[in-house]
Amino acid sequence: MATQNNSLRIVIVGAGFCGLTAAIECKLRGLNPILLEAYPGPSSHGDLLDFVRNAGRVFESWDGGKVGRKLMAAGVNAAKDLEFYNAQNVLLRKDPWPQATDEDCVYAGHRGEMHRIVYEYAVEIGVDMRFGRRVVQYLDTDVERGVVVQGPQGVEERILGDAVLACDDPRSLARSQLLQLPESRVNSGYAIFRAYFNITDEMRQLPAFSDMIKADEDRVRFWVGRDMHGFIYTWNHGQDCAWVLTHLDDADIAETWSFPGRKEDVARYLTDAGFPPIWHEALAATPAERVIDYKLVWRDPVPTWLSASKKCAVLGDAAHCHLPTSAQGACQAVEDAVAAAICLQKCGGNVAEPLQVFERVRFNRSHVIHQASILTRNIYHKNDWTAELVQEFPDSLVIPFYPWITDFDVFANTEDNFGRLLQDIRDSKPGTLEELSLPAGGDYSAMLLEKRAPDEEREELVVSNAVSVLS
Repeated sequence: MATQNNSLRIVIVGAGFCGLTAAIECKLRGLNPILLEAYPGPSSHGDLLDFVRNAGRVFESWDGGKVGRKLMAAGVNAAKDLEFYNAQNVLLRKDPWPQATDEDCVYAGHRGEMHRIVYEYAVEIGVDMRFGRRVVQYLDTDVERGVVVQGPQGVEERILGDAVLACDDPRSLARSQLLQLPESRVNSGYAIFRAYFNITDEMRQLPAFSDMIKADEDRVRFWVGRDMHGFIYTWNHGQDCAWVLTHLDDADIAETWSFPGRKEDVARYLTDAGFPPIWHEALAATPAERVIDYKLVWRDPVPTWLSASKKCAVLGDAAHCHLPTSAQGACQAVEDAVAAAICLQKCGGNVAEPLQVFERVRFNRSHVIHQASILTRNIYHKNDWTAELVQEFPDSLVIPFYPWITDFDVFANTEDNFGRLLQDIRDSKPGTLEELSLPAGGDYSAMLLEKRAPDEEREELVVSNAVSVLS
């Protein structure tokens, strides 16, 4: 295969935000990415997705800021506050919406619309994207690496490259075929009901729900109860609405985990949790066909992101399947993609070394944020939140947008550390992957309410240490 960077061929699997970002960044850096996606076209599905500054700066860097401005125009761009309520609809706290203080690089909106904007930029710069190609086999041998895909007519095709970046979602085939890890479909014990719809004039007359609808202001509210929490967003001059409701769930997810939702099921959960009338009105206003029941999948940390040859890597959900309570799943996937592209640009033809650097740049930071999604969820769900409790523990009921997370510059971090980490690899510096990787940069200890937790519940508030890391 190719040995010069300007002809380096990078096979990228999965056209979500991780794969698209990897393909765009590789293309911008003079590499030759080939992006493969099983679906027949770019995704228009989903509800709401947030990108804060650590990922938003990536989009803002494209095309002189034009991509960022399109994302801003398409989503929640006029919110002032994020309001927190308990199940009794008591206001617990009000924080500035991140966009209100950091206007340039915070994007929230309908996932399908945001995906379309990023996809169109990939088209504009000439990324080779091949839809309707489902990967059935990963190849990683001494003589070839790439994938075997099955096309729209069922015909199989081998697509080879110098490196493979697998961004192929939580059900990643790459984890089993490249990393030799057993498949394990693990129910997190929770699921999400979610919906996105256009607001009608009739909805504007609903007594409680109408308070969420403002022509000159986007609204974002969060409610928390025992074993349940939810968000309602309205935006686009009061024309669009999305809501998500996370709840306990024990369904079997052996084969799939996304289903059409039933409004009567959502209503039962709302009633059992004692959620306020605004939620029942929002549910009643939601077209039945817009409700999705999505089972949240948990994956334990993987011990490595690289194949045996070190020339294939897993990224994004394939490497770290976040729960939504991390508030960073998509952002971390974007960071992965940028770091991989920067490292590959510097490879000089030997892709094994830069992909090892990539892994060491990303491993600890991603792991700490990934694991904290459980911690955050349990802090939300295992306490009876009142205004007094929030006053006593003001750092606990928060969306964990800590500066070490959101102010992170993946471009600078990767560039600044590439040379040293590369030398460590060439010197065969001893140590575990965790010891050889960059520190995560921070932790979530400020959120803990450990002194309030009964001994039998204490373990629920501790982040898993399935892989030890340096914070």
